[in-house]
Amino acid sequence: MKTGSKLFIICLCASFLGGCSKNADPSATSSVSVKLSASTTSGSNVINGRSSASSDTRFSVGSSSTITLTDVKVNIRDIRFDFDEHDRHSHEAEYKKDTAYSGDNDPKLKGPFLVDLMNAGSFVDQLVASVKLPNANYDRVRFKLVPDSVSGNMLGKSIMITGKIDTIPFVFWHKRDLSFGARFDNDSPTDSTLVTTGAAVTMAIHFELDKILVALNGGADLSLALDRNKDGVITIDPNNDDGNKWLADQIMMLLVRRAHCERRNH
Repeated sequence: MKTGSKLFIICLCASFLGGCSKNADPSATSSVSVKLSASTTSGSNVINGRSSASSDTRFSVGSSSTITLTDVKVNIRDIRFDFDEHDRHSHEAEYKKDTAYSGDNDPKLKGPFLVDLMNAGSFVDQLVASVKLPNANYDRVRFKLVPDSVSGNMLGKSIMITGKIDTIPFVFWHKRDLSFGARFDNDSPTDSTLVTTGAAVTMAIHFELDKILVALNGGADLSLALDRNKDGVITIDPNNDDGNKWLADQIMMLLVRRAHCERRNH
């Protein structure tokens, strides 16, 4: 990776990184709390999954469905911030002046962090960690979705979403190792970057689930999901247990496309 594209984060908590990097930039002055979040436009865990597709008896659910979400878990690591184009070169120069800086060992928030984004059927923002950042403008946060290695229902999975499609339970999971580049919401010029000036800041990496799981919102069409083995649970996974691998892969691509960053008031 070229030095000009390196990303700089300095850890506060030894519990997350096993100790702070020796490269820590002494000019870092802003504390940034990093959260992970998911939601729907309405804020409800029940969303209308109505599809524009015509009904087909091959499908488990049909062309009209209601999706109820009960659990959303992700496993992430290597969270790093991207300076915007204006600040990138100046801060690269500052780091080069620091004799402790090594172009091959940029400080970063490593993880992994297993995050549960729902509690009792409601979406919750989960604090991942707090970091110190140089005062600058940032336009993107990079992170990786990686399979969990700890024993439990997330073992070998990087993401898992459970719920119901109409009355039929479903589980979506994937084991793909995937890199994300989540930009700050650019609906308005004031939200297109994260600006750190010394005051504490809270930001969230956010997944818009109804734009990922609802066809009419540009997402996947869960009404096409099969329960091929007739066990009463629709499984959408890379193993193709129910014939839904193509849908699992589509959801993963939509996750990358729909992830963005938001500044929060708290």
